[in-house]
Amino acid sequence: MDVFLLLLCLGLLSSVRAKSHQCDWCYHRGQCGPSAWVSRPFGHCNGQRQSPVDIRTSGVTTDPNLTELTFTGYREKNIMRELTNNGHTVQVTLRPGAGVSGGGLSGWYSAVQFHFHWGNSADFPGSEHLLDGQRFPMELHIVHVKKGKSLPAALADPEGIAVLGFFIEATEAGGTPEGWKTLTSLLKEVAGTGYTKTLALFLSLDELLRGVDRSKFFRYRGSLTTPDCNEAVVWTVFQEPVRVSRDLIDQFTTVLHLADVYRPVLPLNGRSIFSSPAVGLALGASSRDGSSPDQLLTGAEEELNVLSG
Repeated sequence: MDVFLLLLCLGLLSSVRAKSHQCDWCYHRGQCGPSAWVSRPFGHCNGQRQSPVDIRTSGVTTDPNLTELTFTGYREKNIMRELTNNGHTVQVTLRPGAGVSGGGLSGWYSAVQFHFHWGNSADFPGSEHLLDGQRFPMELHIVHVKKGKSLPAALADPEGIAVLGFFIEATEAGGTPEGWKTLTSLLKEVAGTGYTKTLALFLSLDELLRGVDRSKFFRYRGSLTTPDCNEAVVWTVFQEPVRVSRDLIDQFTTVLHLADVYRPVLPLNGRSIFSSPAVGLALGASSRDGSSPDQLLTGAEEELNVLSG
């Protein structure tokens, strides 16, 4: 597989030439779906530090080193370069300049693209990570590559890629927030697999993340969630969701004709999940209120059994 095709299969490069058959994997058919990624296997998909996982707050460890992250270029209004439907998701390639550091990361990471995972409308959720067994309607992933590393070098480094994961929660307020309304209005331009649109948006990453307290996050070491599932990712998953109206969430299914584009959760295999101090304070307050995070468990155990079977 040449480097260009590798980039396409990992979802890290946009191109009108991206076709789902080129990477020989899928989400829905047994011979190329998530269970086959492990059994064949596809790349590293049968590894021991795979993603996504179920984040059970009763078992996380507070890490005082997980201070607030520093976001660079997230306020820039002209950061989004290209919108692409690659047959597995829709992604936005970013212009240079945005990045993240601090928060326990081992350096500065440059933002290269963001993409989404979803189910089948807001009523049938499709986030990849679970929070105390709960699956959200969607999940946004912002992908960053460690400064000074080529993509092949980053994929070979256990900390070469930093992905920020944001849960998306449905609201009933139609057409909100405005930034998401602007972005989803363009989905019709890439309704077919391989379609790409050059962007001239006056829209920042911050506008897509409004309302989220970014001091509250979880951290663990994992992998890319699509083949080749390279175990090169430092995951930062934020506790608070982005709230997006149901009608905008539904457009990802109805306009793109893609549904259930997410990988089921994988075992931790002895890994630890850490939380920032701000999460620890919030969980402590929850416990004092008498609520139990484990009461939210829905079916992660069954999902793991199905995947391993």
